[in-house]
Amino acid sequence: MFKQNRIYESEYRGDEDAPDVFRGVEERRVIVRAPASIANLGPGFDILAMAIDGPYDTVSVTVRPGPGIIHVTSMGFDVPSGELNVAYAVTREFISKYRLRGVDVHVEVVKGVPPACGLGSSGATAAAVVYALSRVFNLNIGEKDLLHLAGTGELYVAGSLHYDNVAASLFGGVVIVDPESREVLKYTPKVRIPVAIVTPQIPRLRYVRKTEYARSLLPKHVELGTHVKQTSALARLIYALLTNNLELLGKSISVDYIAEPYRSKLIPYYCELKELALRNGAPGFNISGAGPSVFFIHRNIEEARRTGELLVEFLKSKGVDAFLYVSTVSPDGAKPLGESHDKG
Repeated sequence: MFKQNRIYESEYRGDEDAPDVFRGVEERRVIVRAPASIANLGPGFDILAMAIDGPYDTVSVTVRPGPGIIHVTSMGFDVPSGELNVAYAVTREFISKYRLRGVDVHVEVVKGVPPACGLGSSGATAAAVVYALSRVFNLNIGEKDLLHLAGTGELYVAGSLHYDNVAASLFGGVVIVDPESREVLKYTPKVRIPVAIVTPQIPRLRYVRKTEYARSLLPKHVELGTHVKQTSALARLIYALLTNNLELLGKSISVDYIAEPYRSKLIPYYCELKELALRNGAPGFNISGAGPSVFFIHRNIEEARRTGELLVEFLKSKGVDAFLYVSTVSPDGAKPLGESHDKG
């Protein structure tokens, strides 16, 4: 159910020493959408993610001459407007970094990606906002800076910088992210990979900073033997992608020695769900991002949907509500849907 939230008017007035970029222009507007994403993909904690072809966040950014006010509104799901929205944090960082003044920025977010589910909801918003801002101000911003700016939204939401979700939502495909250099390697699979996501409804996770909490459960140090097994699974996963080997890809996705043992405890009947999916032909299964969503790949969309419905029925038989998304890997990240410029 969509919900219209209040408009927030910030007191942030921009940098008075910065050049006025809006002389002679009344208003510019850009609409951008960015896809949901699945991070980690099993053994690729914090470095691997893939964009999926829906759901999407859609963001409209309008800028016009003014004293530097930021308006943020949000529709869809129960996501706050104003400075509590990730769009506000990203917009303020963008304006500060490029020393923009003499403009008001109005951001409207239509949430299609459910929050706190492990589908990169904040990352999709952040990616769409950064990409829209870069276009509305006609700034030629490199990939690393786009990624860093979008990542500031994750810092705001999760308490730490991580770039996997925002990279997938920005650039699409399957991405490998170097967290130190912020270099992104994108690969678009040569074959269609059906993906199903099952999201159990866990009320207690709605009232915590879910991603930050899920990260706090993980070990700070990893034993050498565990590192070797994890790296081996990651190498197999990348090889499977490059060779279009769906069976090996599934086996690799199903392996995670670092996050899965700890985060799976937050997901009701996780082991039973994994066993049920694999028993019904899914080549691979794991946690989507920080959870509580789980995902699996399959050989075709019909089988993915059928198996996903079995998992949803199983959860409901145990008294746990759940919903299902069936999608594919999206080759596209953030995309403009429309632009308008009004001159004074």
